[in-house]
Amino acid sequence: MGPTPLIEKTVNEARARAGHQAIPFRLSDFHPNLDAWMPLATHSANLSFIPQPVDATDTLHAPPLVVSKTSSMPNSTGDHKSIHLYNLSFHHFADADAARIMASTLTTADGLAIIELQDRTLGMLLLMAGEFFLLFLLTIFWFPYSPLHLFFTYIIPVLPFVQAWDGLVSCLRTRTFEETLALAEKALGQKAKLVSSEDTEIGEKVTVAICGDWKFVGVRRLHTWPFGYMNASLGQKRL
Repeated sequence: MGPTPLIEKTVNEARARAGHQAIPFRLSDFHPNLDAWMPLATHSANLSFIPQPVDATDTLHAPPLVVSKTSSMPNSTGDHKSIHLYNLSFHHFADADAARIMASTLTTADGLAIIELQDRTLGMLLLMAGEFFLLFLLTIFWFPYSPLHLFFTYIIPVLPFVQAWDGLVSCLRTRTFEETLALAEKALGQKAKLVSSEDTEIGEKVTVAICGDWKFVGVRRLHTWPFGYMNASLGQKRL
């Protein structure tokens, strides 16, 4: 899920100001977290979820509204184009699963967005390691009335260790845009052509490539000074 509810709110508020129709967002997972999703869905008419398990590697059984009659797919049945959005999650998949997910996405969707807030750079690894000490500073303010949080932070520091370890592992598993593009090349059976790569502003780099009927854009943008970068791999099927 990640920041999907916030993205939905931000996107649709901007569309409302511009006089455009809202875009529906649907949460899905192989292990649906219904307890967390149901309260979120009640706060937005444009945020819903699929209660059944969804296997992102399955090209034959796409979830509802993943393909549509207005999409580029010949077997479309719904009313909307679709984008497969992977928020802070694509790094969870091993290479073999990631390859199947890419193949499934490029088969059943009109767009792709993989968003990660970390990478494998030394600076980002240092930031993640620093979370161990950050929790000692902040837990007392975040959970002042939670004995369990306080005990496993200050007496037996399990939580700071788990937080830092999870962050470090996430960094090491995060793919670069070039590595994600290689998955798309394998799925499409074609070699990508680099169109442009430039630093558009301070702390931001944008790379554009074409592979078959798809246009891919890699965006790298500073979100936490000095080493924290968002890395997004975006894809759009060209009609």
